[in-house]
Amino acid sequence: YALLAFAGIMYIPALGWEFMASTRLTSELNFLLQEIDNCYHRAAEGRAPKIEKQIQSKGPGITERERREIIENAEKEKSPEQNLFEKYLERRGQSNFLAKLYLARHLAIICLSSIPISYLSTYYARQKQNEFTCALGEPPDISSYPELKLRVNCKLPAVQLQRIMAAVDIGLLCTMNLIILLNLLHLFVVRKSNFVF
Repeated sequence: YALLAFAGIMYIPALGWEFMASTRLTSELNFLLQEIDNCYHRAAEGRAPKIEKQIQSKGPGITERERREIIENAEKEKSPEQNLFEKYLERRGQSNFLAKLYLARHLAIICLSSIPISYLSTYYARQKQNEFTCALGEPPDISSYPELKLRVNCKLPAVQLQRIMAAVDIGLLCTMNLIILLNLLHLFVVRKSNFVF
């Protein structure tokens, strides 16, 4: 029951990420994709008549090179919608709420997983002895018949099995924490992402 409770507690960071970040991230990505499509589509539609007008103003003797230069210069010019959208992206890029939430989620998982690791390590250390001496076939009066007292070594296979399961669980939790730490180091140290600090 204790391990089941720990499993429920360790699910809290995932629930927090699901409700606080996942829906927000999905809606923002959908908005960005839609705005990118609309913004650049409108810009392309607005440039087309301007390009056509400039080509016609050059007359029928316009060369392919001049035509290409007109198109390239028109593509370099940004529409007001593009400037506004790029400013929004720049400002949005300075927001580090999701990065902080991502870091907090991983650190919370590491901290919470230390509870079952400690519990299982204590259990593993205390349950060393799975073999003990037990008396079988004792007569009602042992003092009268001491030779009839039979002592054998008894074993509890379930204790050894539980120790093995505890060791496997400890190994899995430690591996999970190691993977999380490597992921955070790669994101904030190797890639030098400055989203949080």
